[in-house]
Amino acid sequence: MRLLIVLLLTPCALLVACSGPGVDTPSLIEQAEGQEKGAAKPSPAVVPSSSSAPESAPGSGYVKRAGLHIDIPFLADKRLDSLSKEQTLDQLGVLISRKELPENEEEVLFDKTQVWLYDGRIYRVRKKLAHPMDVPTALGTSGFPLDLGPPIEASAELRWNFSWNMRRIRLERTRDDERLYRAIDVYAFLPKELF
Repeated sequence: MRLLIVLLLTPCALLVACSGPGVDTPSLIEQAEGQEKGAAKPSPAVVPSSSSAPESAPGSGYVKRAGLHIDIPFLADKRLDSLSKEQTLDQLGVLISRKELPENEEEVLFDKTQVWLYDGRIYRVRKKLAHPMDVPTALGTSGFPLDLGPPIEASAELRWNFSWNMRRIRLERTRDDERLYRAIDVYAFLPKELF
């Protein structure tokens, strides 16, 4: 009986010890960001300064999770003009150009990403990844779960249709290593399917 109790309590004790606040090993995403910036990230036990706190708009209730480069599920199907200036700069970057397209569509190029609008709503987001990433890292830094299930594989991409409330999620492969991806391209909806 004592052995059974010890065996039942041991995984819980290990779990608490492994996941407690004392753990200071940064995640793979944090390590990559640290290498990209040329400096190590602070451990999770360190309270972040106001400059590295999650981005939020006053009164919006939205807080961008730590580790995200862009929060595509948050941006998808939103009106571009409903985003605060801070949200736009943080996630999309500085506006570079706007191009009118047929059928009430528009292509908007920012320095961090490219978005397509239908009647002012963001229906497509394409972002070049900060560096070649594996599938979980590319999805995770873009606001998606690390595993979306089995994808449709092609020579130049992985694709998920009708997953995570998106019409299509695509990861574009690098030329050097087929296990790594260079861009994410997400459609919240296809305008032609609205009719």
